[in-house]
Amino acid sequence: MKYALFEHKQSNLGVVNIGDHIQSCAAEQFLPQVDFYVVRDELNRDYEEAKIIMNGWFTDAPENWPPSPNLIPLFISFHLQPSSAEIILAKKENIDYLKKHSPIGCRDYKTLDILQQKGIDSYFSFCMTTTLDEKYKSEKKTDNIYLVDPLYSYDKDMLKKVNVIELIKKPPINKLYKLKDYFKPKAKLTDYLPQEVIDKSTTIEHYVSSKQKNEELYKIAKTTLKKYASAKLVVTSRIHCALPCLALGTPVLFLMEGLTNEGLHMSRFRGILDHINILTNQPKEELDKLFGKSMNVYNPAEIDWNNPPSNPTSFEKKANELKERCKNFIRS
Repeated sequence: MKYALFEHKQSNLGVVNIGDHIQSCAAEQFLPQVDFYVVRDELNRDYEEAKIIMNGWFTDAPENWPPSPNLIPLFISFHLQPSSAEIILAKKENIDYLKKHSPIGCRDYKTLDILQQKGIDSYFSFCMTTTLDEKYKSEKKTDNIYLVDPLYSYDKDMLKKVNVIELIKKPPINKLYKLKDYFKPKAKLTDYLPQEVIDKSTTIEHYVSSKQKNEELYKIAKTTLKKYASAKLVVTSRIHCALPCLALGTPVLFLMEGLTNEGLHMSRFRGILDHINILTNQPKEELDKLFGKSMNVYNPAEIDWNNPPSNPTSFEKKANELKERCKNFIRS
């Protein structure tokens, strides 16, 4: 049997999110080898027969569904972008395909609800990145503090990475309204972290140039994971930084101000942020109401920055279930 892994070729105005590669690093842990790469947004190509773990975010190309019948999939930690879900699930052949390969393990509650409304057998699996301790956990810890795209919805430096030619040719109309947040941010990092902590921190960004080869992008992802594994603390607004830190035993604080829009962000967060410490100036009651449950909430004034709070351990049961399902899939 051959085994395949995703290649993430999609470019968002000249940049790619290394978080996609981090998700695929989680899947790669369970594969005996990688025989070839499958382009995530071109699943309907004529690929060789191979097993593939179908975890992650789908998709920029819903028209390229259903996937090739030669791909033997394990649908786990599966997230359907709501707008893509409308297109994919409008076709009976796609619904039949998902039913054929059910049960579908869903990364978040929104995807679970979408699939169940179509009568597709599915369950909440959580995210594969919480299994990254299988390969990347380190007992060697440093005093390094990493700021990983904190408050990235307000970060005007992101504009410097955009390919101007692509922006002119294909402006993202549905996101242009957010440009105001880059120039008039509603929050700043010093609202959440003392300046002395910021000064001794190192910045890591998940958006990197799309001009790099597949191998280079995976190398960046793996190097980044090793940094997280040895850190004293990570502060981030990226779920595919925060969730790996849970697996790696690295204290992590998640900043979510500006990320509460249901269409853009909350569809990915429901079911995921339940297991992460959230750093916020919002009253806990507001976040509990937003999520419909009690959340792990810390006000900046409550943090001992020399001894950051330990991560919740509530994710461990789901992470262990993910590991067992992946191992069984490979053994079968």
